Amino acid sequence: MAIRHTNTVAGSALILGGGAVALLSLQIGRGPAMNTLPASFFPLLCASGLALAGLVLLVRGLRAPAEPLPALLEPRVLALGALMALYFGTFQHMDFRLGSWLFAVLAMLILGNRSGPQLVIVPLAVTAGIYVTFRYLFTILLPVWS
Repeated sequence: MAIRHTNTVAGSALILGGGAVALLSLQIGRGPAMNTLPASFFPLLCASGLALAGLVLLVRGLRAPAEPLPALLEPRVLALGALMALYFGTFQHMDFRLGSWLFAVLAMLILGNRSGPQLVIVPLAVTAGIYVTFRYLFTILLPVWS
């Protein structure tokens, strides 16, 4: 068993993150009585996916040989964490389309993507896909400016 392995650390972090997202999701109110899924359904689904991915990584890390761990306070990790906190904190006050597009572009830049076409196409496609799916397929209202 290799507790000192990158996958072990990442898997543990994903499991903890999934648990935190699940706890936060359980605090989302049901909202008005509607013929749709509750607002907490998809965040809980995402939390389950995070925890499951974390479990897979954890098991892989425990089965692999030990290796030196990378620095936990890498500037890119801290910047991405701060961006996520800012996105989460401003979510209900900002138009979903603008906030999600901006989050995607900045996250891609933080992670080192410098491809102009990708920086244009991917954030637009992801934001539009999520918005259309939640708004029209699942009929879940997202914060938008009128």
